Amino acid sequence: MIRAVTQSVKSSWKALVLTDILFKAIAFILLTPLVSLVFRGFLAVSGRTVLADVDIANFLLHPIGWATLIVVGGASVGLLAIEQSALMTISLAATYQKKLGVLATMRFIAGKMSGILQIATRMVARTLILAAPFIAIGGGIYLSLLTDHDINYYLSEKPPRFWIAVVLIGADLSILAFLLVRCVISWAVAMQLHLFENVPPKQCLATSRERVLGNRKTLAKWIVVWGIANAVVGSVGSGLVVAVGQWFVPRSVSSLWQLVLTLGVVLLLWSAVNVVTNLLATISFAVMQGHVYDRFGRIIAFQLPDIEEAQDGWSLQWTRGRVLSGLVIAVVVAGLVGITAIHSVRLDDDVEITAHRGASGRAPENTMASIVAAIEDQTDWVEIDVQETKDGVVIVAHDSDLKKVSGNGIKIWEATADELRSIDIGSYFDPKFKDERVPTLADVLTACKGKVGVNIELKYYGHNQDLEQRVIDLVEQHEMVNNVVIMSLEADGIRKVKRLRPKWTVGLLTAVAVGDLTRADADFLAVSLKLATRAFIRSAHQKGKAVSVWTVNDTVAMSTMIGRGADNLITDHPDLARRVLAERAAMSPVERILVELAFVFGAVPADSPEQ
Repeated sequence: MIRAVTQSVKSSWKALVLTDILFKAIAFILLTPLVSLVFRGFLAVSGRTVLADVDIANFLLHPIGWATLIVVGGASVGLLAIEQSALMTISLAATYQKKLGVLATMRFIAGKMSGILQIATRMVARTLILAAPFIAIGGGIYLSLLTDHDINYYLSEKPPRFWIAVVLIGADLSILAFLLVRCVISWAVAMQLHLFENVPPKQCLATSRERVLGNRKTLAKWIVVWGIANAVVGSVGSGLVVAVGQWFVPRSVSSLWQLVLTLGVVLLLWSAVNVVTNLLATISFAVMQGHVYDRFGRIIAFQLPDIEEAQDGWSLQWTRGRVLSGLVIAVVVAGLVGITAIHSVRLDDDVEITAHRGASGRAPENTMASIVAAIEDQTDWVEIDVQETKDGVVIVAHDSDLKKVSGNGIKIWEATADELRSIDIGSYFDPKFKDERVPTLADVLTACKGKVGVNIELKYYGHNQDLEQRVIDLVEQHEMVNNVVIMSLEADGIRKVKRLRPKWTVGLLTAVAVGDLTRADADFLAVSLKLATRAFIRSAHQKGKAVSVWTVNDTVAMSTMIGRGADNLITDHPDLARRVLAERAAMSPVERILVELAFVFGAVPADSPEQ
């Protein structure tokens, strides 16, 4: 199989590469506006401008969400099926010494497109039907074993029932994976049957199952080998780029322009490796499918396309002039990429620091000890989480219960403030904090007044009474309106605050987003590290929105987020963030770029609290 695939790729690689690139361009052109239109349609119907974390979860459970997944997923699968069919046709024709160019292949596939899409639709439908009960079982296991306490407790403490759930859900998903692989193998020649034997689409899956019967183990081995081979190629390619970057970049700091070119070359090399590995994976899988059909699935009467169009192929003559021109262009592009990287780095560090749940790297989260520590560390803001108790007191706590921080699983909304304040929430962190108790919002505002701003995150667990109004009343009673901002994962919550107090500063908190998050009805956006790209921050600023990034706990990530223009760093270690700001003040542009590149390559400093 390896020899056969290699020979097919060798004899028709130009047409295969051109076809793959063509389809990737088509997919980008078609799917990008499709996804945008579908989600914009949902947003218009829902009256929202963006979907954040909680909204996305609700969206995916909504009928419109299912319709969106079917439409977008179906379009993606359909394009992939058409692309794989084209590549299979080229490679199988090459096996029988029949040269097919790109245009000839596209004409052939166009005539088969309806059948290809029908087969792909049947595959997706049967896959969803097969997966549905297993997903339901997994959800049932989760609901029965992991909902007595807040999920953060299970993730941090990992009690026995957590591992029971992991084992049961793992077994459930393993069986599902086995059955899905079995289906994929059974359908290994379904598309080829329609392409080369004109088998009606509705019969292809069943006929494919019959043709490969008795060879499933062999096909499974081929798929496994293909997967391992592509994983190795991808890992080696990425590893080489990282090694090149780590070796060359530090040696270029003596010359700014040398650094510019080096950065450009490394980034271009990284992009080229990704493109090549993706091409190899896609093409090799299609070629393998063609040979699977040729060896196990075809009948004597199979028929390849009659169209032979050797003239629409292309050839490339390597001359010194062309090679030199290519090198010049590559150098110029590398230089431009490097220049862009340098000039996009901000040299002014106009950023504030927010202590996440207080200085929670030094003291138990959301306690008065962590608030005092944050003030000592000269943070600009203290971030806390607030909820309502059974008797309507606004207290400071992150989870829906105190299981993670005390071992007591009492629900916040089922207990009075006095009952909660009788529980030790500090000893889990360190015995010296044994006297720490659940603070009220009033306690925190009193401690912070005149010293530091307070970022209040509204927490909702389905038991909200009048949280927004109660928080507003407390802030106004403590005369801290100008020193408080309010944020939440729930867009409805911050909208309510904005209705009650239009001039207050509110923010949307999110880790993932669908749609243009910068259009959200909020004054600032508190996003996770992965969302805080340079382009996202620039777009938010253009729309007049500040960007806070969480949770930023190592020096490289802090410096990188500052360089990208983040307005606020939310961190468990405000003292470390303050030190990074001081160190950056003495940095040259070259040193700042090296820090950014280190972050891109996944470097984490040895002194990082994460270590």
